Amino acid sequence: MQTVDPNSPAALADRPSFHHQLRQYGVSAAQGGEYYYAAGFDNVKEVLENTQHFSKEWGSQLAPMERGIALNQDPPTFNEFKRIYNAYMSPAGVKRWAADCTRIANEVIDGFEHLGSGDLQQLFGKPVPAKVAARAIGFPEEPVEMYRRWTDSFLDAMIRDPEEQQRVIAEMYAFFDEQFEMKRQKLRDAGITEPSREHVGTVLDDSLTSVLMTSPYQGRYLTNDELRRTIRGFFVGGVDTTGALMLNTLNSLLEQPELWEQVKDDPDLVDAAIEESLRLQPPAMGMFRGTPCPVQMSGETIPEGARVLFSVLSANRDPQYFKDPDTFRLDRKGERHIAFGIGPHFCPGAWTARLEAGIALRIFIKRLPKLRLTAPVQYYDAINFWIVRHFPAAWN
Repeated sequence: MQTVDPNSPAALADRPSFHHQLRQYGVSAAQGGEYYYAAGFDNVKEVLENTQHFSKEWGSQLAPMERGIALNQDPPTFNEFKRIYNAYMSPAGVKRWAADCTRIANEVIDGFEHLGSGDLQQLFGKPVPAKVAARAIGFPEEPVEMYRRWTDSFLDAMIRDPEEQQRVIAEMYAFFDEQFEMKRQKLRDAGITEPSREHVGTVLDDSLTSVLMTSPYQGRYLTNDELRRTIRGFFVGGVDTTGALMLNTLNSLLEQPELWEQVKDDPDLVDAAIEESLRLQPPAMGMFRGTPCPVQMSGETIPEGARVLFSVLSANRDPQYFKDPDTFRLDRKGERHIAFGIGPHFCPGAWTARLEAGIALRIFIKRLPKLRLTAPVQYYDAINFWIVRHFPAAWN
């Protein structure tokens, strides 16, 4: 089996080339032996759909954690759990946050538009998704810096330092518990001992946390462990990766000014730009699964008890499934990427991310039409996330 070094300067400097190499191997071992890669559209699809061979029971991080809790389940038991939030997070359901997203984006731009230039990651890419995620989840919007510190540290430490990631999770969960207790106190003050969905938007705020806390599951309410794990999944995904989707799409357009002009002239192309950005530059380039048994793939054997990192980037640029796979095209039709996954664990925050990115880009077109890059965009050195660190731009 081929061994690869995802932390090498070459791999981090040119992610598409590294993942192209992974696709050629099909299956490879990460240097140090901590995990394996599965690459190419067919292999990634197999990992995402075959939960008997590739399980999420121990979570989607490198370090196994929270076995069988909430999102860390496989079908058929997971099917019942995700019914709690599926309708609420559907394409129609997430539209409830469109007005808040628009308000937040405009308020943030109001605060920096006069500068004329700056780092859009710090000015927009960090605060807007954090505030929108907080609103959707039912947390206060104000502690943006705390939220960003958590999510940045969480993603950075996933592979580099799993112990640090656990410390970040503990801090997040302490805050989550405070928020859960505040909602429970509201129910107690109202004399409600058996909350239901009719109390969402009335006694409690209209938020994902309120939905989770008032929805029966297997004849009971969710435990704090289940609430924490579910909210963490939505929270981390709703902040860093959604911010990356906004700015990755914007970067692809500004790198080719003719595309930016094309989208400005026809804002209906915004959605096509977002989908092409997701395909070419997915914010989450892959997550982990575990192997309950030995698995044969691409002529190699992945042993029982291994962690497997599936390469979304290699799948989304697979020439067997995408014409001209490395080119950003606004006219691409009928070729479906898997940036949000596929199968039972399709990303539940996909529609929120698309909504936010679409609103943000349309506001940029309207309010900052002269937007341009002033230097190359910089990214975090994370092997499975494509997250912006600095986005130097001008708009005066």
